[in-house]
Amino acid sequence: MPDVDDGSIADDHNLLRRVRPDQIVDDANLGIRRPSSAVFKDPELSADSENILLQSGSDWRFPLQGHAGYSLARFRAGTARQLGLPVIHKPLQDNGAHVEVHGRKAQGIANTLVTASWWAHLEPKK
Repeated sequence: MPDVDDGSIADDHNLLRRVRPDQIVDDANLGIRRPSSAVFKDPELSADSENILLQSGSDWRFPLQGHAGYSLARFRAGTARQLGLPVIHKPLQDNGAHVEVHGRKAQGIANTLVTASWWAHLEPKK
């Protein structure tokens, strides 16, 4: 499958991105725990379409299988596109909901994705 944003992942689809425990920031200014901007800097950022997961009878827990202690950030595909980042449906053999958000993500873009994200699951602080 070519790496083309063919629109098959709609702008209103929620994308789910795993967050390692060391990528969670205690933001004293906002008074919240949030993902680090590093979560969103991968040039081929891997995520799952929550909408496709739901259509297949699964939910947000699927991306966390085999990743004990991880949290899960949620952001909209349309937000990535507004930042000039293509959202590409790239199903895997064991994950039909897999997508990649391509492109260089400078600090400003990563920060915008942090601000636009919200928790699907936040692992309790240890």
